[in-house]
Amino acid sequence: MARQNIRAKIEKARELLIKQCLEEGSPHTIADPGFSLEAAIDLFISKTAKYALHDDASLDSWINAKLTNTSLQAEIIPVTEIEKWHIDRETGNICHDSGRFFTITGVKVRHRIGYEELQWDQPIIDQPETGILGILAKKFEGVLHFCLQAKEEPGNINSVQLSPTVQATFSNYTQVHGGALPPFLELFLEPPEEKILFSKLQAEDGGRFLFKSNRNMIVLADEAEAADLPDNFIWMTLRQIDALMRHNNLINSCARSVLACLI
Repeated sequence: MARQNIRAKIEKARELLIKQCLEEGSPHTIADPGFSLEAAIDLFISKTAKYALHDDASLDSWINAKLTNTSLQAEIIPVTEIEKWHIDRETGNICHDSGRFFTITGVKVRHRIGYEELQWDQPIIDQPETGILGILAKKFEGVLHFCLQAKEEPGNINSVQLSPTVQATFSNYTQVHGGALPPFLELFLEPPEEKILFSKLQAEDGGRFLFKSNRNMIVLADEAEAADLPDNFIWMTLRQIDALMRHNNLINSCARSVLACLI
């Protein structure tokens, strides 16, 4: 199907949806979706349109290539052998030499259930800084797409999982580790309000992190922005993401946390 024909069909569907959603007294009028009407319709089209920049077969092929061509290797070693990390002699906490990133500390927990009180000790990650979990969104032929990356992390099942466009702690993106800045970070630091589809602080897993939060964001990109993606990034529609959600250990928890705002 020619792209011009695709765009025309998408625009026709958009006009029909706007008319139905705004028509007073219509049974098809939508309740407040939490987004502007235009954004809500963009999301609906992204979830239902068959068209995608990369068809389903091409997307599956790209994912399989990432899963079968991994480069990360990890092995279990003693904490005392981890470079630039140490055990504090006074507190027993596991700390980074810079004093940044996070600390593994211990907590004593008391939890009341009815008339019974439970107590236990556990390690917990203390990371007093706000990270960014950000997904770029962009229209192709009138259909909203979202940019995910195939990210290798040492604790991942399958090694590679699909993650947000930007998944970084404050220490990461201020380059405490001395590494490179995450691609597209600048689009999430101070985006214009009209480009922000969603931006809210969300708590990390309270069972493992102490008072930790991330700023979950979805930011709209202009046509010229993110025009050329690195090899491990790809655009996909909500329909495609929904299908991938049904696979085990494929879309990571950070991406799921951000995408949950679209419900």
